[in-house]
Amino acid sequence: MSSISIETTNENKLTVQEYVRYVKIKEKLQEFLDSKTVKEMLCDSESSINGLSIDLVVKFSIKR
Repeated sequence: MSSISIETTNENKLTVQEYVRYVKIKEKLQEFLDSKTVKEMLCDSESSINGLSIDLVVKFSIKR
């Protein structure tokens, strides 16, 4: 697997309470992405086609 990443735009626009909730959401999502099931599925998918590379990017964007 090439990469799994989380990107955030404008997180500095959140209030303190919102930021705390955002961090918890981000942690839960990272735990899910790090799970063995997700990694195995991506690796199996990549190995099914010679030369296939999967980059998974999750983007958080705060629009205010």
